[in-house]
Amino acid sequence: MKTDNNRTDSKKIKRGQDKSEEVEYIYTPAVEIRLIVGMLFLMAFGLIMIFSASSYSCSISAATNYDSAFYFKKQLRAIVIGIVALVVAVLVARFYIKKNNRKLIFITAIASYIASIGCIFLLKLPGIAINAKGATRWITIGPLQFQVADVVKVLMILFMAGYVNTYQKRMNNRVIIFVLWLAVSVQAILVLAISSNLSTAIILMLMVFTLTFIMSGDTKFHMYFLVTIIVVVTIALVYLSHHLPAQEDVGKYPYQMARIFAWLDPKKYEADGGYQPLQAMYAIGSAGVFGKGLGKGTQKLVNIPEAQNDMIFSIICEELGIVGAILMFMMYAYMLYQMFIVVKESRNLYGSILTIGVMLNIIYQIIVNVCVAVNLLPNTGVSLPFISYGGSAILFTMMEVGIVLGIRLQQTKLGYTRRIAAKR
Repeated sequence: MKTDNNRTDSKKIKRGQDKSEEVEYIYTPAVEIRLIVGMLFLMAFGLIMIFSASSYSCSISAATNYDSAFYFKKQLRAIVIGIVALVVAVLVARFYIKKNNRKLIFITAIASYIASIGCIFLLKLPGIAINAKGATRWITIGPLQFQVADVVKVLMILFMAGYVNTYQKRMNNRVIIFVLWLAVSVQAILVLAISSNLSTAIILMLMVFTLTFIMSGDTKFHMYFLVTIIVVVTIALVYLSHHLPAQEDVGKYPYQMARIFAWLDPKKYEADGGYQPLQAMYAIGSAGVFGKGLGKGTQKLVNIPEAQNDMIFSIICEELGIVGAILMFMMYAYMLYQMFIVVKESRNLYGSILTIGVMLNIIYQIIVNVCVAVNLLPNTGVSLPFISYGGSAILFTMMEVGIVLGIRLQQTKLGYTRRIAAKR
């Protein structure tokens, strides 16, 4: 990956030692258009599945005014607001990439880290924090209501990108790597302790580990650490699986521990935390190759509560089968590949790291959500990007895509002018 700054690249073109040796950088046209198209297809698919998953329950509920399209309309409104957020993110990202000011980037990273901690501690303030189902994850400020974890993930992408950009020449130093791990771990622990959000804590740690693995090149150090973590977690899970509490005693344990117990033995705790994962697996298991048909799923009717949220993947499988799931993954792969091109063709390290951070966030959200649906991970409440219902989630994910688009649009402008300059 080329990381020379913009000025250096321009000088290389102007200083051509021989006019016959013209420099022309690799540039793939219309990547930004294909990225937008990929996102729009995913959101359209998500709207269809949200309506399919929620229309029956909404039509019989006074809480939704007996409106079968209640959640569909709310998600559509969130997408419209998300478009505004995306445009703002595009403009801000273009400004930062154009300036390419390391001091400004570092200040932004520090400010993002402090703002992230501030957002997490807002969950401790009465009056604005919302407690639901044993966890406090949402805050309301005036007409705005959003999940803090969604904000934290965006801010931590900015922080990690700024940190790596600042210490780019020392990223093979294990102390530098460990300091970044420690800084992100503090955020992950706070998220887990204050909001009981295990999924966000896991995603943050996976993101920083993968980022340093990519940027440092210290494979041995990362592999040793990964194997150690796997061994420790395996031992802990084996111990827990042999010391599961009785059903009536689960309430004595913290919220996330109860979720882990239900994950280890969902049938034993079917009356509690194991119910939803079991029903999701039943839906997936009954799917077949082509599913029961769009809108014809039965698990969403009664058995899977709020099917339009975190368990929407099970509805996709039940109604559209393996083919539908593969189609969804192909749409994700298409969009992520466009982001990969942005990274590959970038000549700005900060822009590359930001794009990698966005990609990792989306990838790990997909992995965690799908693994929860098939009970490979505890039920942690992470949404499926662009598809699950959730205004806060769609808003900030679109903002992340806006960051990537801003980086690419600046590349597009530079790519065009450089190609012209090389031909002169």
